[in-house]
Amino acid sequence: MKIILLVLGLLLVCWILRSYRGRLRGDGPRPASGAGEDMVRCAHCGVHLPRGESIVTQGSFYCSPEHQREHPPR
Repeated sequence: MKIILLVLGLLLVCWILRSYRGRLRGDGPRPASGAGEDMVRCAHCGVHLPRGESIVTQGSFYCSPEHQREHPPR
């Protein structure tokens, strides 16, 4: 039993040292670059999508060309 605890303790110490060295080298997870994109709502079906992927017509946002055509004008 003592041998198992000793091996587990050594594995824990090795794991901690590896993660510490990784952080010193900068191998850790990178922070997200830039800000997120605004989400808009499709005027026809109500689905939310990023502004860059939407189709804008007369101030209304649409998720697809079909919904743009089907939605009645204001």
